[in-house]
Amino acid sequence: MLKSMKIDPVIYGIQGGRGSFNEEAINYYLQEKGVRKYKIKYLYTSTNVMRALDDGKIDRGQFAVHNSAGGMVEESIQAMATYKFKIIDQFAIKIAHALMIRDDADLTEVTTIMTHPQVLAQCKQTLARQYPNLKQTSGKGKLIDHSVVAKNLGEKILPKYVATMGSKVLAELYDLRVVGNNLQDLKENYTSFLVVER
Repeated sequence: MLKSMKIDPVIYGIQGGRGSFNEEAINYYLQEKGVRKYKIKYLYTSTNVMRALDDGKIDRGQFAVHNSAGGMVEESIQAMATYKFKIIDQFAIKIAHALMIRDDADLTEVTTIMTHPQVLAQCKQTLARQYPNLKQTSGKGKLIDHSVVAKNLGEKILPKYVATMGSKVLAELYDLRVVGNNLQDLKENYTSFLVVER
């Protein structure tokens, strides 16, 4: 009698961290495709995803490439120009942005919004209208990912005057307070993602 072969889980490396839109996207994709055996590696940047794919540390990669309001995702374009890869799938999900602060902070203390440049691009007009006094910035390295900013805010590593923007899921994950909802400029705000392999 043949022994049943053990199938290893497929390792997906994604551009974001826990609570990011990239996590939401990979969960949507895996459910749509009926994938049961998988592992998700949170790699925070498109370059990290492509490097891990190139080094054979992941089986497949996922990252955002385009948004209906923000246009092309610059960091992904740069990563794609550096590495060889094959596109397996492309899909899109609807995106809504919330503004979040530390649970011990007040909106009057906030001077800066730190989030991914793509988030700022998608909410440009709304931010100019509703929060014209707040400085807009993106972190360096892993801090480019708003899920990492949210985690650092929740752990009180980042100061009270910093707010972040992204999925409301981040507020639940990292004990943040939502002070603004649906800040994207377009009601029909979609981001396209690529799933790639070596």
